[in-house]
Amino acid sequence: MISWIQRSFHKHFRWVFALILAAMAIPLIVIFTPSSGGGATGYKVLERPFFNVNLGNDAQKRQVFLDGNLSASLGPQLSILVGRDGVEKYSLERIAGLALADELHLPEPSADQISRFVLTLRAFQDEQGRFDQKRYAGFGDVLKTGGQFTMTDANRVLRDDTRLDLLGKIVGGPGYVLPNDIKLQLIRFNSIWTVQVATLDYASFAPTINVTEEALKKFHDDNSFRYDVPARARFGYVEFKSADFAPPVEPTEAEMRAFYEANIAEFPAPVVPDKQAAAPASSTADNFSKVRPEVAAAMKKSAGARLASKAANDLTVALYERKLTSNSPELAAFLGTQHLTVVPVEPFVPDNPPADKAWLGAYGEQISRLGNARFFSDPLPNESGYAVLLWNENLPAYRPLFAEVRDRVAADYRENEKRRLFIERGKVLQTDLQAAAKTPAGFAAAAAADKLDVKTYANFTLRQPPPDMPGPAVRMLQRLEPGQVGEMSATNDKGFLVFAQDKKLPDLNPASAAYVEQQRQGMRITSITDLNSYLSELVDRELKKIATDTP
Repeated sequence: MISWIQRSFHKHFRWVFALILAAMAIPLIVIFTPSSGGGATGYKVLERPFFNVNLGNDAQKRQVFLDGNLSASLGPQLSILVGRDGVEKYSLERIAGLALADELHLPEPSADQISRFVLTLRAFQDEQGRFDQKRYAGFGDVLKTGGQFTMTDANRVLRDDTRLDLLGKIVGGPGYVLPNDIKLQLIRFNSIWTVQVATLDYASFAPTINVTEEALKKFHDDNSFRYDVPARARFGYVEFKSADFAPPVEPTEAEMRAFYEANIAEFPAPVVPDKQAAAPASSTADNFSKVRPEVAAAMKKSAGARLASKAANDLTVALYERKLTSNSPELAAFLGTQHLTVVPVEPFVPDNPPADKAWLGAYGEQISRLGNARFFSDPLPNESGYAVLLWNENLPAYRPLFAEVRDRVAADYRENEKRRLFIERGKVLQTDLQAAAKTPAGFAAAAAADKLDVKTYANFTLRQPPPDMPGPAVRMLQRLEPGQVGEMSATNDKGFLVFAQDKKLPDLNPASAAYVEQQRQGMRITSITDLNSYLSELVDRELKKIATDTP
């Protein structure tokens, strides 16, 4: 196996690792500092020494975070990384760890050590945590066109990560785990369960809710902040529809042919059902004559959009050059001479644009920048073409009176009461079902009598729960013993009541394979945690030094 890995490295490296980043969907974290100048002529590179790299150098800093992303995509530690900050922290800890390895004179790992380390990487393991040769080889088959990372990059990251793994065994120690902790983990994840899950549907739950004016007013007083109206802008816009600027005549035959050949993938030949099986379309066939109308329509649409964009840009240039101001007679007169109409917009909060102008919801930042100093926006694309926003005034935030928001208050009150009664219903059901759960049939019968859906899940572990078992029900089992019915776990649309029908404990013999594996995993996690804690302290100390030394 090891020799196979070593041979495969040289064959598949540059393809495998580019795919891993794409598959893991971790955004590349690249932090640029404009003041650093990037080494351009006339600029001095900022010195921010961080162990053996200069974070003031854009190229070195970029490499730190690219390597950190690749390492996180490959390794078992991705589960502890949360978002951008987590990967940034991990990337810096890798640099601290490599500097510590240099300080301890830890040698570079051998090819055999790297090969054995790769066997532990999550990216090349199956669902049971075993190295998957087919999965590994498959990466190379998919990425034969190459990827973002070179073989040099992949070799460097794997070499450094292997060295860090060796460092962990020195600094992190063996990772002591108490026997009782091992048994608790085995019981938690390796016990074999059989459960019944009763489901209460929220949508069909229809309790009687008594709504009085006194109750609504009290609800409003207690939750008045819900109805605060934030500051918002009053504005209108001038629209330039692409259809209005489409050329009145069709393009020439030569122009259509050139456009078609440049965008051939956008114009598949129409399929004729009765001939499809006998004469399948060829991807290399010249289908121009079959799609000529579509090509002409696309060219006119493209030309219309281009001309609409130009007209919108011309308006913004004219507003700037004429030094026109918002709400002025001069502005109105100018728009009139251009035959442009301003479409008014009812003031709205950023996340709730008018239903017939939903596209405005994508331009909250542009709207927020409008004001007296700059009352018009850049041309903004919408579903019809382009629009230029024209600001009128800013409206202050205010808290509306009860009468203004009574309908919203009533709807919120009913929903709040329904949710409260739903939870109360769950408590009653738990009591009733627990009383009936002396036998499995008793639980199922009682649940059916209360019109609950019941499903049985048998012979599974929490390490590998049934894929269709609701997550809240799986989590509830961590708090249940055999024979118990847990309290209802409620989501937005369901309530789940779990009956722990049976629980078979795993083999807890210290000589068993499961016990030995759990001990190994626990020791590794403890060792990694200790190492990360120490490296985190080194990173914090070094960053404080940079902050103190940087002018």
